[in-house]
Order: sequence, then C-alpha cells, then structure tokens
Amino acid sequence: SEFDARVMVQSLRTGGYDIHSRRVETADAMLDALREGPWDIVLADYNMPNFNAPQALRLLQGEGLDIPFIIVSGGIGEDVAVAAMKAGAHDYVMKGNPARLLPAVARELREALVRRERRESEMRYRTLWETSPDAVLLCDETGVIRFANPAAQQVFGWPAAQFSDLPLSTLEPAGGGGLGQALA
Repeated sequence: SEFDARVMVQSLRTGGYDIHSRRVETADAMLDALREGPWDIVLADYNMPNFNAPQALRLLQGEGLDIPFIIVSGGIGEDVAVAAMKAGAHDYVMKGNPARLLPAVARELREALVRRERRESEMRYRTLWETSPDAVLLCDETGVIRFANPAAQQVFGWPAAQFSDLPLSTLEPAGGGGLGQALA
C-alpha cells in the first residue's frame, strides 16, 4: 500500500539512507522500474491485489540483476517465508516489526557489495588468465594440472583442455620422459 511504502521510506531516511524510491503494483511496472534503474534494493509486499513477492522475485531474477530482495509483509507463515528464501529472497521482515528493517537492509546492501566486488575480482582474474601471453598452469598440491590458460596451447602445442588431470612432470623436456615423449 502507499501508506506502507511511505512508512518504509521514512524508516530508511530516519536510519540515514538517502532514498529514491518507486512504488510499483504490477509486473509491467516493476520491469519498467528495473530497466530504468539502477536500484540498490527491492522491498516487496508479499500479497498485493495484482502482484506478489514471488512474482516480483522471479522478475528480478529473470532480469539477471543481483539486487537484494527483502519481503516486507504483515502476515505470512514461516513455511511461506522459508519457501521465499529458498527461492532467492534475501530476507523477510514483518510489517509490525519495522525496527528489523534497517538492520536487514544494511546487511543485504553490505552483502551485495561483497558479491559485486567478488565478481569484479573474478573478472579481473579471468581477464588476466585468458589474455596472458605466457602459459599459466594451475596445479594442485600433488602436482597435478587442474587448469591451463589459452596461451598454454601456443607454448606447448596442446589444447588447454588436454592439460587437465596431467601430472606437471608430463611437461619435462624430451629425454626426461616429458612432453617430447608424450607427443611422439
């Protein structure tokens, strides 16, 4: 409801957040809002006349956005809340307990930041891994090759996928029982 939305926005402002919000009541309106974003968090009422939190969660997931999704509702059972969390909702807050809203929002925003930083770090690592002109092999503690970057093919003449599960000793120079003999 418009009243509930105002209460949540006011709670967040009181908690120190600079709020830009948009209240939606239909799937189409939510899709429009998501595409106009960016948004930091979604607070969803579980039951509305034409739209509900599970539908909103599926729309958010369908857009491929990693935005914290918190259900704020007045009266759903624990089993429904658990099902929503298993489906991907990040938290559930009762309307009658607004004091829990601020800590839930703060935690979910922190966790979203950690996920975003992890994705960025993984992307930097992947770019370094895939674009390095040098062969890079990742071995486990027993000396077995687990991954090889694309440059390994240029250096050793094997497709990178063929390095997986080979002992590193396979790459010793010819005459030492290594790559030279393995390719012969």
